[in-house]
Amino acid sequence: MRGPSAPFSQRPKQAKSWLDEARQQRNPLLVEETFRVSTQQHASLEPHAAVARFDGDQLTVHISTQAIHESMEKIAKRYGLPHDKVHVIADHVGGGFGSKGSVGLETIAAIELARAAKAPVRVAFDREEELSVTGYRPAAELKVSLLPSAEGRLKALSLTAHADTGAAVNSLIAGLARLIYPAEAKELVDFDVLSNLPPGAPFRGPGGPPMSFALEQAVDEAALRMNIDPIQLRKLWDPDPNRQRLYDWAAGLDVWKSRNPAASQTGRFRRGVGVAAGYWLYLWQTGSSVELAVEGGRIVASCAVQDIGTGTRSVIANTVASAFDLEPQDIEVRIGRSNLPPGPGSGGSRVTASVVPPTLLAIEKLKAEIKRTASRTPAPGSNAPWREMIAAAPDIAVSARRQEDGKPPPGVRPALHEAGLIGRVFGWVLRLMNHMVVGAGVPSSVQVMEVEVDTWLGHVRVLNAYTGLAVGKLAVPTLARSQAAGAVIQGVGYALYETRETDPLSGHILSGSMEDYRIPGIADMPKLEVHFDEAGFEHVPGGSVGIGEVATVPTSPAIANAIRNAIGVRLTEIPFRPDRLVAALKGRDAA
Repeated sequence: MRGPSAPFSQRPKQAKSWLDEARQQRNPLLVEETFRVSTQQHASLEPHAAVARFDGDQLTVHISTQAIHESMEKIAKRYGLPHDKVHVIADHVGGGFGSKGSVGLETIAAIELARAAKAPVRVAFDREEELSVTGYRPAAELKVSLLPSAEGRLKALSLTAHADTGAAVNSLIAGLARLIYPAEAKELVDFDVLSNLPPGAPFRGPGGPPMSFALEQAVDEAALRMNIDPIQLRKLWDPDPNRQRLYDWAAGLDVWKSRNPAASQTGRFRRGVGVAAGYWLYLWQTGSSVELAVEGGRIVASCAVQDIGTGTRSVIANTVASAFDLEPQDIEVRIGRSNLPPGPGSGGSRVTASVVPPTLLAIEKLKAEIKRTASRTPAPGSNAPWREMIAAAPDIAVSARRQEDGKPPPGVRPALHEAGLIGRVFGWVLRLMNHMVVGAGVPSSVQVMEVEVDTWLGHVRVLNAYTGLAVGKLAVPTLARSQAAGAVIQGVGYALYETRETDPLSGHILSGSMEDYRIPGIADMPKLEVHFDEAGFEHVPGGSVGIGEVATVPTSPAIANAIRNAIGVRLTEIPFRPDRLVAALKGRDAA
């Protein structure tokens, strides 16, 4: 075991003192519970795969990757090659969710074998390998102690997380609880439990869903003991302006206003409604560049970024087309090639926030060049002046790098600033070492879930999901909703179905196929309503930030709180298997 690591604690000795005193006094407001979350596999439908080929001193590698430009740089460094001698291609990527953010074993093996064989080599993991050695969201045990004050404020919070990270370190589950619900004192401690198993990997909001699963249930329990509406308690404890607006939206939902009192139902099937909140960091990548060109009367946008199913092509095409009064299909978007202008990796929900601002700068430059070089001006009264000018322009090209954000409004600052000096240092290191900036403002989500519980068989079905998101302006509304839906799907899987099973003696992965590793299917999906609050990020050029991670953080605790509302029993371990639910109800009137 490695730890403790507690850089984001805040007056931890005071927190321990207050909590010890509350235990001795048997304070009825003290909430203490141990929560457990299971290992979640990324389960990308396209496996990790690479094809490598040497043509003289030129190396071409096709990879299923989330970081095409970074992969080129790492491959060049590893093999001592100039950057212009390494060409990485990823035209389409069939899912990653964090597992394809670095140069993996399949890429190294393909390159080594291609060099030795002097022939192209393909390495593709089969499904068992994919579910065994490509990373996962670590299982964790989380011990929570939460103490409200007599005046109803959050006085002390203690969260200790032991993460089953395999052969990996630096889990940061408990530390993430520093950046939500300010308290007078917080003790936040992380441990890594090392084992002779493959290492964990970043997974869509790494550390966020397990932290939220524990903390949001503790907040919900505090609301029950304080006899206060759970949304109103969050409004009282959480000052973030983005989430404040989302709390008002959630409180106005009919399903919330008409929910039954906790555990007031009888009979076999019982319905419950629960709420949970979540956040993620607003990140963008320095050095991200976009080139815009006119080629043969057509606009071409180029960037060494990849599309892992999030719609990066459409984000760029829509941004450019809107500026020139064109249709998105009129824009040719070139991505997926490392020899294009450097772009961001698809991780940390940073692609849109990294790509749209330089695209807007390049648009202004291209407009100026078109006006200067076009051989003719539009006809008087033309309803498509830019189309005519583009057709009359010579082949030209301009480029732009990601600029700094504008000045945020008063009170809006980077989330890491809430962690004091250590947060600022962490942000500085992130920018220096990883070229990522933690911007001002907090992407936020508030979710309300309605579930039906079969108390005889222990089945839980999510009937309706209401997702409120504050992620700025929507670059492509249809794709934004798709991202939100995908996040809920993975959150439902995390709560109800997914867990990796291993042989306790050999460590062999037993859930090594999609028949043995259960992910949600279409029949498991609830009706989904998505509410977008587009305010809060006006200081960001283009006004858009990432959605991929924040949208899945609160799903599992919202489901857990809905189950508690339905049956009066709090389930503390996911997935919520039928046997666990029936055991929790044992001895109670189940029908």
